[in-house]
Amino acid sequence: MTMGAERLEGWVGELLEAAGLVDEAAAVVAQSLVETNLRGIDSHGVLRVPIYIERLRAGLLNDDPEPFVVSEDGAVAVVDADGGPGQVAGYFATDLAVRLARAHGVGVVTVRGSSHYGAAGLYALRAAREGLLAISTTNAEPYVVPYGGSGPALGTNPIAFAAPSTDAIFVLDMATSQVAVGKVFLAREQGRAIPESWAVDERGAPTTDADEARWAVPLGGYKGYGLGLMVEILSGLLAGAGFTHSVGDMYNDFSRAQDVGHFFLVIDPERTVGRDAFADALERLLSELRANPPAPGFDAVLVAGDPELSTQSQRSRDGIPLPRSLFDTLSSLARELGVAVPATR
Repeated sequence: MTMGAERLEGWVGELLEAAGLVDEAAAVVAQSLVETNLRGIDSHGVLRVPIYIERLRAGLLNDDPEPFVVSEDGAVAVVDADGGPGQVAGYFATDLAVRLARAHGVGVVTVRGSSHYGAAGLYALRAAREGLLAISTTNAEPYVVPYGGSGPALGTNPIAFAAPSTDAIFVLDMATSQVAVGKVFLAREQGRAIPESWAVDERGAPTTDADEARWAVPLGGYKGYGLGLMVEILSGLLAGAGFTHSVGDMYNDFSRAQDVGHFFLVIDPERTVGRDAFADALERLLSELRANPPAPGFDAVLVAGDPELSTQSQRSRDGIPLPRSLFDTLSSLARELGVAVPATR
């Protein structure tokens, strides 16, 4: 079954409002989740609505958040998320980093006291739409074993980078684990097996059973482990947020708020080669890569963001697919909260 993006966004916003989140914040979260689904990143889309509502009801998410600037010194600022949804703080911090970059050539903003902020690429994209380059990272509750270890130490700790070309925006959005944990959750939701390289079980042994998967593994072994540690330092320590086991577990710890940290870096290419010259050069680079002859078994050479752009075009036209189990869960929440269930296609 599918649902149009506008209808789905409205429904998600109504669910979050009915659960207690103020309308402005609910609209931000709903928009961010549905845009993520539109881009094909279903692991970080409306799949997360049930746990957000559960944490709202438990009083672990501020239902009327007002992120604020703790300090601002030149091109660097620190933001407190006020305990609200990470998307609200993420947009606030991104917009602040954009303002700082316009004033100083670069803007650096860290965020403390936050929660799960969805797909990291949304924030880099937001800045790139302003003609700027951006990096966004976040830490998360420990779910990834360190290289050579058997127990969780770091989050999936994604890195996103976006830059504008003349025709589109280059977007790299990747977990520093082999896959984002949301992909394991999605496989569970859909009753699918997972590749053996994705996760390990309680004993630290590789598994293809999504229900038995306990911990994720670093991307590319020690290299992904190093990148994940870098994100932990930038997002957690530099922000004064939680890190490693002091970050609350979104799904399993209802005794405290998460205290997730985020990091945003925005650069204005006008201060180097100029925005137009940069966009032209990036377009030439991407065109050269796409023109590379494909190897046997491949239809074309792509760059990061190409699959998401294609999916966004298709889903904007045909609607966003919703697994039956997820639709049933959201419908059950809707009935419980007194929200109408919209029709699907």
